[in-house]
Amino acid sequence: MTTYSTVAILYILLQILSLVLLSCLMCTILKSKPYFTKWTLFQICITAFGSGLTNLPVVVIYGDDLVKRAYDNPLCMILQKFSLFFIYPFEFFSCALSFYLWYALVKKDLDIEKKCFRYVSIISWVYTTVYNGILLKFAIKETNWGVYASSLNCRTSKLAESFYGYIITSSISAFLAILMSCHSAFILYRRWSHFATIKNRRTAIRLGEAVRSCAWCFVFVISLAIPLVPRAIQRENDPSKNNTIAVISGFGSASVGTFLFLIFGTNTKAAYFLPCYYAPPDKLRFTMPDEELPRMPDACLKSNVDNEYRFSNKDSYNTLYEDYDINIGSSNNICLM
Repeated sequence: MTTYSTVAILYILLQILSLVLLSCLMCTILKSKPYFTKWTLFQICITAFGSGLTNLPVVVIYGDDLVKRAYDNPLCMILQKFSLFFIYPFEFFSCALSFYLWYALVKKDLDIEKKCFRYVSIISWVYTTVYNGILLKFAIKETNWGVYASSLNCRTSKLAESFYGYIITSSISAFLAILMSCHSAFILYRRWSHFATIKNRRTAIRLGEAVRSCAWCFVFVISLAIPLVPRAIQRENDPSKNNTIAVISGFGSASVGTFLFLIFGTNTKAAYFLPCYYAPPDKLRFTMPDEELPRMPDACLKSNVDNEYRFSNKDSYNTLYEDYDINIGSSNNICLM
């Protein structure tokens, strides 16, 4: 009779919960109107779902005997190879989402995903296909195809190519994501502080997808760093010698779907744990429509050599940056009161 430890039961329940929530989230995304980072988020959900689905069966079938019985049949090895196929696209798409958010905030261009989505998708899936093909070529020469069984799932780390490929790629992804996420968070914090000080409901923050994306970027970096840091420091090429790393990594991957749903699964606020001013992501824009603008606030404008007028006001209706650029076609200084 198969037995399950408390850790295994918690892992199974968390993995099932994540898969169910990811299924709901993907249905919600498909039914929603087009919005900023929609299809990048959808591919993140697909890769997270694929990784979770391939990690679940072996622990359910073998329970506490997974380490002993993993090699009775090729199921463990086959599922591990499929799981590895989804890891790098998950990292690449999450890192790409960090870039899209940062670029939109800095360059004020919400079309960045449309411009890059096709190239990012092709590069991500081609890379993981080629890389895993190369690993498979080396793995077939190893015992059990270089796969080892931890207490929760099957993993590949006995291959030096797999270990250093994981460390280098994941470290670069985490480093780039944390840099862009911190800068994005700083910009969004300034916007939040600005409107929180004004306390004007007419200028309710239209952060929409920006808040969600920023929250996910930090969750992604943390989930990536938790198993990455100890493995990189210890240079542990075979984590079967250190089951703690394998358990932490297993629970981290099993939690991804739950966090994705908590952040992106609601349309009434920025996230289930981030109640604040909010507009649905398909309504995200840098400026409010003309019909929504109330009385023009007090502002002073000064022309430059190009007859371009620029002003900053304390009751700005722009949610992601402070200054307006407008052309009036006059060379005189104007003061609106």
